[in-house]
Amino acid sequence: MLKFFRDPKFWSDKNSRLAKALEPLSRVYSFISNAKINSVAPEKVKVPVICAGNIVLGGAGKTPTVELICDILKANSLNPHILTSGYGGYLKNVVRVDPTLHSYLQVGDESLLLAKVAPTWIGKNRVHSGRAAVSAGADVIVMDDGLQNNSIEKNFKILVVDSIQGFANEYLLPAGPLRESISTGVRKSDVVLIIGEKNQKIEDKIKSINPNIPIHYARMKIVDFAKVENNKVLGFCGLGFPSKFKKTLEECGYEIIDFVIFPDHHSYTITEIQKLINAAKRAGATLTTTMKDYVKIPKVFRNDISVVRVKLKLEDDDLQKTLLKLLLQKHASETK
Repeated sequence: MLKFFRDPKFWSDKNSRLAKALEPLSRVYSFISNAKINSVAPEKVKVPVICAGNIVLGGAGKTPTVELICDILKANSLNPHILTSGYGGYLKNVVRVDPTLHSYLQVGDESLLLAKVAPTWIGKNRVHSGRAAVSAGADVIVMDDGLQNNSIEKNFKILVVDSIQGFANEYLLPAGPLRESISTGVRKSDVVLIIGEKNQKIEDKIKSINPNIPIHYARMKIVDFAKVENNKVLGFCGLGFPSKFKKTLEECGYEIIDFVIFPDHHSYTITEIQKLINAAKRAGATLTTTMKDYVKIPKVFRNDISVVRVKLKLEDDDLQKTLLKLLLQKHASETK
């Protein structure tokens, strides 16, 4: 397996000596981060704001969660707009993302995917983006990430946790992958959404902090299989938690002849893609990736690459009912 630099291995090791040695720096990070968050007074926008975020650096599943929430809202005749940072793109002002005009270099890879779900706005200032969305007709805003962004007042906060990754070694940066403490993240959230199989250890940790917080489950479901010859694939991705995509390929029943990992949000070069295409041809395999990676592939090579498409599905209807109840309550309070 070819592997490029990504999350250090000790981040998943609770007993790592290196993690423990770095723990004093984590306390410094925590102090600075909390001071930054608390220095900002949240501002209101005129519509409800739902935030899907996580406390672990990397791919817990926020973006699929945002898509799921928007699907629920649209199915109930609402007009959600999405706010996202546009991470990885160079545009910083308020912009409504247009997949036919913008590239991932301008607005980031996740923004391009979300723009196909609902009107999507990027911008360094979330309040300005939110107000632009309201002016454009949004009756509810869904934030992709934002639990650590205190600039905009949120009506409902969903803490997204991956059932495999969990909270890793439970240390804050740089000793671990946590962006804020588990206790802070759980206490500020209204519900927890665990993506994947049931994990009692994660549930127990969450309930030890807040026994009353609702915990829901969702799973990634394959909605479109990649076109694969000979059932052999050479998989590659640049995700925060790449083992999830490898597991998806295994669930498809493919024979994985190699799996190449790039850093999260990686921008692919022509040389890298050519090497992958050649390696797949030599092995008689189909080069396969995710939609998030596919949008960053030079168009001239896209016909040589297949995509496995997945979508998040709730295990029960309780989260959907809670969201709709929240919006009805908000509407009733504003019409009094």
